[in-house]
Amino acid sequence: MGVIAQWIGGRRMLARGAAIVALASGVTACGSVQNMIPDPANFRLPDRSTFLPTTSNSYAYPISPVAPVGPADLVDGQGACAGAAPASPRGVSLDMTECEVVRALGQPQAVDLTPQPGGQRRVVMTYKTGERAGSYEFVGGRLTAVERGDEPTPAVAKKPASKKPRPPA
Repeated sequence: MGVIAQWIGGRRMLARGAAIVALASGVTACGSVQNMIPDPANFRLPDRSTFLPTTSNSYAYPISPVAPVGPADLVDGQGACAGAAPASPRGVSLDMTECEVVRALGQPQAVDLTPQPGGQRRVVMTYKTGERAGSYEFVGGRLTAVERGDEPTPAVAKKPASKKPRPPA
């Protein structure tokens, strides 16, 4: 029975030792916690530039690169480009050059070249037929306005005549 008493006493000593170590480490941790809490005197609210960019360019980038328009990007009086590339059907957007629109839609049916004050040129290309018929206005070689043309009249399908027999009169 003496062996059992010794064994229980040893466990108590082990539990007491563990409690003392835990208490000591808790006390030393409290001393270092004070260094982790920020000093309220140094606290300041962030300013607006932390959350919002300073310019609107951060939100929206230009649709197309705004490179200078060269002579190869301009159409002649017939609506043809200097480097005549075959038309490749694609979308048209503002700020496209004259030749980019001609490559997207094909050669226009009418072209109106007008010199503007300040040395810029104004071109109105008119497409009378096609899916994107309308007037395309360019100033300084870039597309600035689009007006839809007359829409083609949709073909109305006639209903086939019903083949019900008529009752005798």
